[in-house]
Amino acid sequence: MHTAELDWITPDAERVVACHARVSTTNPDRPEFEKLLKYCILHGHWSVYEQVSASFEIITTRSISAQIIRHRSFAFQETSQRYCDPTSVLAEAEERCWDFDLRRQDEKNRQNSTPDLDPRLVQAFKERIEVLYSDLKNTYQDMLEAGVAKECARNILPMCSPTRLHMSGTIRSWIHYVGLRGGVETQLEHRDIALAIGRKLEHEVPIIVAAVKEYAKKEFNLKGWLNV
Repeated sequence: MHTAELDWITPDAERVVACHARVSTTNPDRPEFEKLLKYCILHGHWSVYEQVSASFEIITTRSISAQIIRHRSFAFQETSQRYCDPTSVLAEAEERCWDFDLRRQDEKNRQNSTPDLDPRLVQAFKERIEVLYSDLKNTYQDMLEAGVAKECARNILPMCSPTRLHMSGTIRSWIHYVGLRGGVETQLEHRDIALAIGRKLEHEVPIIVAAVKEYAKKEFNLKGWLNV
């Protein structure tokens, strides 16, 4: 349900970063750049990583998308419940969207939850949630068939309803997003998305990610990369 796939990334991204980092030299496009990229990260020269970008398609729920779009250095396009029926457009994700994890609230840390609820309690709530979701979905469909506008009918859709986002930003923004949201302080479902993005960036820009992981060992705000 909570997935992230690469839309696109600046071609030859690491070479482009290096070329722009050498803008004040006579030969900015020389082929060796691994040491330069690492140096820029280890010394906090982040601006050069704004010269390349990437975009990801994210499938998640409305509850998680509300967290994701708080990252204002990114640009977003999200499925509009005014113009489409998400239960149809995102039918595969919607099929069991009601079957989400139920975890215990950590009493000492409100940012944390633990997977140790009584299985019988979980099952009892799951059965009730399935019935409730089915009723809401049927009511939503009845409203549309009766001519109610989607922008009105969507008010009864629950937070577990599926949504699709396209999230684009510079590599600098992605470095800090994964570093923050890949940490244990982030809700598990959101963390899974961030780590999936981190793994895909590791494939696309391996030199940059290797340097970020080294830097993250001493930089608290990037420690999420240590989980990639």
